[in-house]
Amino acid sequence: MNKLSSAERMRRFYNGQIIDRVPVFSCATMYAGWEKGLTSEEFYFDVAKAFQAQKELYEEGYDDLPCYDLPHGEILDFGGELIINQTGRVSLPFVKRFPIDSLEEAWKYELPPMSERRYTKYYVKFLEYAEKQGQMGVSISAGSPFTMIGSMVDTGLLMRWLVKEPDVVHHLLNIAINYLNESADLLIQKFGIERCSVSSNYPFESNCLISPKIFEKYAYPAMLKIHKDLRLKGLENFGIHLCGNHDKNMKFFKDLNLAPGSFISSDEANSLKVVAEIFGKDYIYAGNVSTKLLVNGTKQQVYQQSKNLIEEMRYNNFILMPSCDLPINAKAENLAAMLEASCDFSR
Repeated sequence: MNKLSSAERMRRFYNGQIIDRVPVFSCATMYAGWEKGLTSEEFYFDVAKAFQAQKELYEEGYDDLPCYDLPHGEILDFGGELIINQTGRVSLPFVKRFPIDSLEEAWKYELPPMSERRYTKYYVKFLEYAEKQGQMGVSISAGSPFTMIGSMVDTGLLMRWLVKEPDVVHHLLNIAINYLNESADLLIQKFGIERCSVSSNYPFESNCLISPKIFEKYAYPAMLKIHKDLRLKGLENFGIHLCGNHDKNMKFFKDLNLAPGSFISSDEANSLKVVAEIFGKDYIYAGNVSTKLLVNGTKQQVYQQSKNLIEEMRYNNFILMPSCDLPINAKAENLAAMLEASCDFSR
């Protein structure tokens, strides 16, 4: 059932009006580049090719919009290096060098000037190209600040510092907050605050990586601080993605006091129904078809899980989507099964 265009469907959805079916986000950024045969260099640094690859895939019936995607890209802004595969189709980059490699370097570290932040430069280029195509939305990152430290220093070293060097972790969190504020100021000045919304992801805060006690000591105050800073700039539209298992962190996220209508998406490690019960009915919920099923499962399994999610979330404002970015090795028929379930079990 596709009686509406994607643009009209989403306009009505966000306005609380009746729509033809549950919206479906494919989250197929790198996947689209892979399907279109783009190299890593093309997908990450040729913004026109990256935009058009996503646009062509989404026109098959999906409701999301093209976005800039360079995994670990903030490492380039912080002064580190990535290894970008030079052969074959697009693939994940690897970290060649973190900007900080020792306690001494951490205390001396300063953010590079904006003119040297390569990731931000390409993100702005992508937004400028999107604007020419009539896509006006601008997403500002609220991090998280704790996750940003993961782009400054090796994870193993960070885990040791959480226990042995708490002061340096707080120092780096302040730098991360400054970085996010500077990036927000640039985007607001360039594109106008009326076009901007805020998004944030929390992979490093997952209960699989740190305890709730560590979350409360480090990640929680930094998360509150950047949200407060961005609100003071006049930003109003916020969204969060709960990446990884956050069962023991939900009370902290509730303290963000997200405005009604905010976007909350979740990893498959969290029950989306439980997330909605905790936060309440005033929000838009999205998720959380298993990426493992999308890669290794059958079309029928994905179809059934999509149906179950639609039925579980039918009393909420709900968007069906993968639990995280669609892996490049996901099966095309499995992605299509999500859309098929939405059409078959629409409200």
